[in-house]
Amino acid sequence: MAFATAFAVLVAIADPALARRDPPTIIRDAELENIIRRISVPLFEAAGLDAGAVRTYIVRDNTLNAFVAGGQNVFVNTGLIMAADNVNQLVGVLAHETGHISGGHLARFQDGLKGASATSIISMLLGAAAIASGAGDAGMAILLGGQEAAQRAVLAYSRTQEAAADQAAMQFLNKTGQSGRGLVDFFERLGDQELLYTTNQDPYVRSHPLTRDRINALKDQVEESPYADAPNPDDFDDLFERMKAKLVGYFQPPRATFAKYPEHDKSLYARYARAYAYHQDHDVEKALAEIDSLLAEYPDDPYFWEARGFILFENGMISQAIEP
Repeated sequence: MAFATAFAVLVAIADPALARRDPPTIIRDAELENIIRRISVPLFEAAGLDAGAVRTYIVRDNTLNAFVAGGQNVFVNTGLIMAADNVNQLVGVLAHETGHISGGHLARFQDGLKGASATSIISMLLGAAAIASGAGDAGMAILLGGQEAAQRAVLAYSRTQEAAADQAAMQFLNKTGQSGRGLVDFFERLGDQELLYTTNQDPYVRSHPLTRDRINALKDQVEESPYADAPNPDDFDDLFERMKAKLVGYFQPPRATFAKYPEHDKSLYARYARAYAYHQDHDVEKALAEIDSLLAEYPDDPYFWEARGFILFENGMISQAIEP
Protein backbone atom coordinates (compact mmCIF):
# COMPACT_ATOMS: atom_id res chain seq x y z
CA MET A 1 0.00 0.00 0.00
CA ALA A 2 2.87 2.36 0.81
CA PHE A 3 4.46 1.61 -2.57
CA ALA A 4 1.21 2.39 -4.38
CA THR A 5 0.91 5.69 -2.54
CA ALA A 6 4.48 6.67 -3.37
CA PHE A 7 3.96 5.79 -7.02
CA ALA A 8 0.79 7.88 -7.18
CA VAL A 9 2.64 10.87 -5.73
CA LEU A 10 5.40 10.48 -8.31
CA VAL A 11 2.95 10.30 -11.20
CA ALA A 12 1.14 13.40 -9.97
CA ILE A 13 4.41 15.32 -9.77
CA ALA A 14 5.57 14.10 -13.17
CA ASP A 15 2.32 14.88 -14.97
CA PRO A 16 0.37 17.84 -13.53
CA ALA A 17 -1.84 17.74 -16.63
CA LEU A 18 -3.56 14.69 -15.15
CA ALA A 19 -5.26 17.05 -12.73
CA ARG A 20 -6.96 19.06 -15.49
CA ARG A 21 -10.70 18.84 -15.36
CA ASP A 22 -11.35 20.32 -18.80
CA PRO A 23 -8.80 19.00 -21.28
CA PRO A 24 -8.10 21.13 -24.37
CA THR A 25 -10.03 20.21 -27.50
CA ILE A 26 -9.24 20.36 -31.20
CA ILE A 27 -11.23 22.96 -33.15
CA ARG A 28 -12.58 21.84 -36.50
CA ASP A 29 -13.32 24.91 -38.61
CA ALA A 30 -12.63 25.07 -42.35
CA GLU A 31 -11.77 28.76 -42.41
CA LEU A 32 -9.36 28.62 -39.47
CA GLU A 33 -7.72 25.43 -40.71
CA ASN A 34 -7.19 26.90 -44.19
CA ILE A 35 -5.65 30.07 -42.76
CA ILE A 36 -3.19 28.14 -40.60
CA ARG A 37 -2.26 26.01 -43.61
CA ARG A 38 -1.78 29.08 -45.82
CA ILE A 39 0.64 30.55 -43.28
CA SER A 40 2.44 27.29 -42.45
CA VAL A 41 2.96 25.54 -45.80
CA PRO A 42 5.67 27.94 -47.10
CA LEU A 43 7.65 27.23 -43.92
CA PHE A 44 7.24 23.46 -44.27
CA GLU A 45 8.44 23.65 -47.86
CA ALA A 46 11.40 25.84 -46.89
CA ALA A 47 12.37 23.16 -44.37
CA GLY A 48 12.37 20.51 -47.09
CA LEU A 49 9.37 18.73 -45.57
CA ASP A 50 6.49 17.14 -47.43
CA ALA A 51 3.89 19.81 -46.61
CA GLY A 52 1.08 17.35 -47.26
CA ALA A 53 2.41 15.05 -44.56
CA VAL A 54 2.58 17.75 -41.87
CA ARG A 55 -0.72 18.22 -40.05
CA THR A 56 -1.73 21.45 -38.33
CA TYR A 57 -4.29 21.68 -35.55
CA ILE A 58 -5.85 24.52 -33.58
CA VAL A 59 -6.37 23.70 -29.91
CA ARG A 60 -8.98 25.44 -27.79
CA ASP A 61 -6.79 26.45 -24.88
CA ASN A 62 -6.23 29.95 -23.49
CA THR A 63 -2.55 29.40 -22.69
CA LEU A 64 0.17 30.81 -24.93
CA ASN A 65 1.51 27.64 -26.45
CA ALA A 66 2.33 25.80 -29.66
CA PHE A 67 3.98 22.41 -29.87
CA VAL A 68 4.83 19.41 -32.01
CA ALA A 69 3.66 15.94 -31.02
CA GLY A 70 3.05 12.48 -32.44
CA GLY A 71 5.35 12.89 -35.42
CA GLN A 72 4.71 15.69 -37.91
CA ASN A 73 1.77 17.29 -36.11
CA VAL A 74 1.81 20.98 -35.19
CA PHE A 75 -0.63 22.19 -32.54
CA VAL A 76 -1.36 25.89 -31.97
CA ASN A 77 -3.42 27.11 -29.02
CA THR A 78 -6.21 29.63 -29.52
CA GLY A 79 -4.68 31.59 -26.64
CA LEU A 80 -1.49 32.13 -28.61
CA ILE A 81 -3.33 33.25 -31.74
CA MET A 82 -5.53 35.69 -29.83
CA ALA A 83 -2.56 37.07 -27.87
CA ALA A 84 -0.34 37.59 -30.92
CA ASP A 85 -0.13 41.25 -31.92
CA ASN A 86 0.36 40.51 -35.61
CA VAL A 87 0.74 37.70 -38.09
CA ASN A 88 4.53 37.92 -38.06
CA GLN A 89 4.56 36.77 -34.43
CA LEU A 90 2.45 33.74 -35.32
CA VAL A 91 4.64 33.01 -38.35
CA GLY A 92 7.73 33.12 -36.13
CA VAL A 93 6.28 30.61 -33.69
CA LEU A 94 5.24 28.29 -36.52
CA ALA A 95 8.74 28.56 -38.00
CA HIS A 96 10.17 27.56 -34.61
CA GLU A 97 7.90 24.51 -34.38
CA THR A 98 8.84 23.57 -37.94
CA GLY A 99 12.43 23.63 -36.73
CA HIS A 100 11.58 20.95 -34.18
CA ILE A 101 10.15 18.71 -36.90
CA SER A 102 13.02 19.19 -39.34
CA GLY A 103 15.54 18.63 -36.55
CA GLY A 104 13.99 15.32 -35.51
CA HIS A 105 13.75 16.61 -31.96
CA LEU A 106 10.91 14.33 -30.93
CA ALA A 107 13.00 11.23 -31.58
CA ARG A 108 16.04 12.73 -29.88
CA PHE A 109 13.93 13.84 -26.94
CA GLN A 110 12.91 10.22 -26.39
CA ASP A 111 16.60 9.35 -26.09
CA GLY A 112 16.93 12.05 -23.45
CA LEU A 113 13.97 10.64 -21.58
CA LYS A 114 15.61 7.23 -21.27
CA GLY A 115 18.27 8.48 -18.87
CA ALA A 116 15.80 10.69 -17.05
CA SER A 117 13.33 7.83 -16.67
CA ALA A 118 16.01 5.58 -15.21
CA THR A 119 16.84 8.23 -12.60
CA SER A 120 13.17 8.71 -11.83
CA ILE A 121 12.44 4.98 -11.50
CA ILE A 122 15.41 4.39 -9.19
CA SER A 123 14.36 7.26 -6.93
CA MET A 124 10.80 5.95 -6.94
CA LEU A 125 11.91 2.50 -5.76
CA LEU A 126 14.23 3.87 -3.08
CA GLY A 127 11.64 6.37 -1.90
CA ALA A 128 8.91 3.75 -1.76
CA ALA A 129 11.15 1.46 0.27
CA ALA A 130 11.92 4.26 2.73
CA ILE A 131 8.24 5.11 3.11
CA ALA A 132 7.36 1.44 3.61
CA SER A 133 9.96 1.17 6.39
CA GLY A 134 8.40 4.09 8.22
CA ALA A 135 10.80 6.84 7.13
CA GLY A 136 8.15 8.88 5.36
CA ASP A 137 10.02 12.20 5.29
CA ALA A 138 13.19 10.60 3.99
CA GLY A 139 11.22 8.68 1.38
CA MET A 140 9.52 11.80 0.06
CA ALA A 141 12.87 13.61 -0.05
CA ILE A 142 14.29 10.81 -2.19
CA LEU A 143 11.25 10.89 -4.46
CA LEU A 144 11.36 14.64 -4.96
CA GLY A 145 15.14 14.72 -5.33
CA GLY A 146 15.07 12.02 -7.98
CA GLN A 147 12.25 13.78 -9.79
CA GLU A 148 14.23 17.03 -9.80
CA ALA A 149 17.32 15.28 -11.17
CA ALA A 150 15.25 13.63 -13.89
CA GLN A 151 13.68 16.94 -14.82
CA ARG A 152 17.10 18.59 -15.08
CA ALA A 153 18.26 15.83 -17.42
CA VAL A 154 15.26 16.32 -19.69
CA LEU A 155 15.63 20.11 -19.72
CA ALA A 156 19.29 19.80 -20.72
CA TYR A 157 18.05 18.21 -23.94
CA SER A 158 15.26 20.78 -24.20
CA ARG A 159 17.61 23.78 -24.02
CA THR A 160 19.78 22.43 -26.82
CA GLN A 161 16.80 21.63 -29.01
CA GLU A 162 15.15 25.01 -28.45
CA ALA A 163 18.30 26.84 -29.55
CA ALA A 164 18.54 24.62 -32.64
CA ALA A 165 14.87 25.25 -33.47
CA ASP A 166 15.44 29.00 -33.19
CA GLN A 167 18.30 28.84 -35.69
CA ALA A 168 16.25 26.68 -38.04
CA ALA A 169 13.32 29.10 -37.77
CA MET A 170 15.51 31.97 -38.95
CA GLN A 171 16.69 29.89 -41.91
CA PHE A 172 13.10 29.13 -42.95
CA LEU A 173 12.03 32.75 -42.50
CA ASN A 174 14.94 33.92 -44.66
CA LYS A 175 14.11 31.36 -47.34
CA THR A 176 10.52 32.60 -47.48
CA GLY A 177 11.55 36.27 -47.37
CA GLN A 178 9.92 36.93 -43.99
CA SER A 179 11.12 38.87 -40.97
CA GLY A 180 12.14 37.25 -37.71
CA ARG A 181 11.15 40.29 -35.64
CA GLY A 182 7.82 38.72 -34.75
CA LEU A 183 9.52 35.75 -33.10
CA VAL A 184 11.78 38.09 -31.13
CA ASP A 185 8.80 40.21 -30.04
CA PHE A 186 6.91 37.14 -28.90
CA PHE A 187 9.89 35.85 -26.93
CA GLU A 188 10.20 39.29 -25.34
CA ARG A 189 6.67 38.87 -24.04
CA LEU A 190 7.47 35.42 -22.67
CA GLY A 191 10.62 36.81 -21.11
CA ASP A 192 8.62 39.48 -19.30
CA GLN A 193 6.32 36.80 -17.89
CA GLU A 194 9.25 34.73 -16.66
CA LEU A 195 10.76 37.73 -14.89
CA LEU A 196 7.42 38.41 -13.26
CA TYR A 197 6.69 34.93 -11.98
CA THR A 198 10.02 33.13 -11.58
CA THR A 199 12.43 35.67 -10.13
CA ASN A 200 13.62 33.23 -7.45
CA GLN A 201 13.27 30.06 -9.47
CA ASP A 202 16.16 27.72 -10.12
CA PRO A 203 16.82 28.16 -13.86
CA TYR A 204 17.33 24.43 -14.30
CA VAL A 205 13.73 23.66 -13.42
CA ARG A 206 12.15 26.09 -15.84
CA SER A 207 9.88 24.54 -18.40
CA HIS A 208 11.61 26.62 -21.10
CA PRO A 209 15.26 27.48 -21.69
CA LEU A 210 16.68 30.80 -20.52
CA THR A 211 14.61 33.15 -22.60
CA ARG A 212 16.96 36.15 -22.39
CA ASP A 213 19.81 34.20 -23.98
CA ARG A 214 17.52 33.04 -26.76
CA ILE A 215 16.21 36.54 -27.38
CA ASN A 216 19.70 38.02 -27.62
CA ALA A 217 20.85 35.31 -30.02
CA LEU A 218 17.75 35.77 -32.17
CA LYS A 219 18.11 39.55 -32.21
CA ASP A 220 21.60 39.20 -33.66
CA GLN A 221 20.35 36.85 -36.37
CA VAL A 222 17.43 39.13 -37.24
CA GLU A 223 19.65 42.18 -37.60
CA GLU A 224 21.93 40.23 -39.94
CA SER A 225 19.01 39.08 -42.08
CA PRO A 226 18.29 40.91 -45.36
CA TYR A 227 14.59 40.44 -44.55
CA ALA A 228 14.64 42.04 -41.10
CA ASP A 229 12.15 44.70 -42.18
CA ALA A 230 10.42 42.79 -44.96
CA PRO A 231 6.64 43.29 -45.23
CA ASN A 232 4.37 40.32 -44.65
CA PRO A 233 3.13 38.34 -47.67
CA ASP A 234 0.20 40.09 -49.35
CA ASP A 235 -2.72 38.22 -47.80
CA PHE A 236 -1.24 37.24 -44.42
CA ASP A 237 -2.34 40.33 -42.48
CA ASP A 238 -5.93 40.03 -43.65
CA LEU A 239 -6.12 36.29 -42.98
CA PHE A 240 -4.65 36.68 -39.50
CA GLU A 241 -7.03 39.48 -38.51
CA ARG A 242 -10.01 37.43 -39.72
CA MET A 243 -8.88 34.39 -37.77
CA LYS A 244 -8.25 36.40 -34.62
CA ALA A 245 -11.60 38.21 -34.87
CA LYS A 246 -13.47 34.93 -35.28
CA LEU A 247 -11.73 33.33 -32.30
CA VAL A 248 -12.21 36.37 -30.06
CA GLY A 249 -15.87 36.71 -31.00
CA TYR A 250 -16.65 33.06 -30.48
CA PHE A 251 -14.55 32.19 -27.43
CA GLN A 252 -14.11 35.41 -25.45
CA PRO A 253 -16.90 36.79 -23.24
CA PRO A 254 -19.09 39.18 -25.28
CA ARG A 255 -18.15 42.13 -23.08
CA ALA A 256 -14.46 41.59 -23.87
CA THR A 257 -15.21 41.36 -27.59
CA PHE A 258 -17.27 44.57 -27.58
CA ALA A 259 -14.42 46.34 -25.78
CA LYS A 260 -11.87 45.17 -28.34
CA TYR A 261 -14.17 45.73 -31.33
CA PRO A 262 -16.46 48.66 -30.34
CA GLU A 263 -19.63 49.46 -32.24
CA HIS A 264 -18.10 52.43 -34.05
CA ASP A 265 -15.49 50.14 -35.64
CA LYS A 266 -17.00 49.18 -38.99
CA SER A 267 -14.06 47.15 -40.26
CA LEU A 268 -14.65 43.67 -41.63
CA TYR A 269 -12.86 42.15 -38.64
CA ALA A 270 -14.86 44.08 -36.04
CA ARG A 271 -18.20 43.19 -37.59
CA TYR A 272 -17.16 39.54 -37.88
CA ALA A 273 -16.15 39.39 -34.22
CA ARG A 274 -19.29 41.19 -33.03
CA ALA A 275 -21.53 38.83 -35.02
CA TYR A 276 -20.25 35.88 -33.00
CA ALA A 277 -20.29 37.89 -29.77
CA TYR A 278 -23.93 38.88 -30.27
CA HIS A 279 -24.68 35.23 -30.99
CA GLN A 280 -23.08 34.31 -27.67
CA ASP A 281 -25.14 37.05 -26.04
CA HIS A 282 -28.33 35.53 -27.51
CA ASP A 283 -29.03 38.64 -29.57
CA VAL A 284 -29.88 37.01 -32.90
CA GLU A 285 -31.11 40.21 -34.51
CA LYS A 286 -27.85 42.08 -33.99
CA ALA A 287 -25.76 39.02 -34.89
CA LEU A 288 -27.55 38.67 -38.23
CA ALA A 289 -27.35 42.42 -38.84
CA GLU A 290 -23.54 42.29 -38.58
CA ILE A 291 -23.27 39.25 -40.86
CA ASP A 292 -25.74 40.66 -43.38
CA SER A 293 -23.73 43.88 -43.59
CA LEU A 294 -20.67 41.79 -44.47
CA LEU A 295 -22.57 39.76 -47.06
CA ALA A 296 -23.82 42.97 -48.67
CA GLU A 297 -20.17 43.90 -49.33
CA TYR A 298 -18.76 40.40 -49.85
CA PRO A 299 -21.60 38.32 -51.34
CA ASP A 300 -19.25 35.59 -52.58
CA ASP A 301 -17.49 34.95 -49.27
CA PRO A 302 -18.40 31.36 -48.28
CA TYR A 303 -17.38 31.79 -44.64
CA PHE A 304 -19.77 34.69 -44.06
CA TRP A 305 -22.58 32.55 -45.48
CA GLU A 306 -21.44 29.71 -43.25
CA ALA A 307 -21.53 32.02 -40.21
CA ARG A 308 -25.05 33.15 -41.08
CA GLY A 309 -26.27 29.58 -41.40
CA PHE A 310 -24.57 28.64 -38.15
CA ILE A 311 -26.22 31.46 -36.21
CA LEU A 312 -29.65 30.60 -37.61
CA PHE A 313 -29.20 26.89 -36.96
CA GLU A 314 -27.98 27.43 -33.39
CA ASN A 315 -31.08 29.51 -32.70
CA GLY A 316 -33.51 26.91 -33.98
CA MET A 317 -34.22 28.54 -37.35
CA ILE A 318 -33.44 25.34 -39.23
CA SER A 319 -35.35 25.98 -42.45
CA GLN A 320 -33.82 29.44 -42.85
CA ALA A 321 -30.35 28.08 -42.15
CA ILE A 322 -30.51 25.61 -45.04
CA GLU A 323 -32.16 27.88 -47.60
CA PRO A 324 -30.15 28.01 -50.87
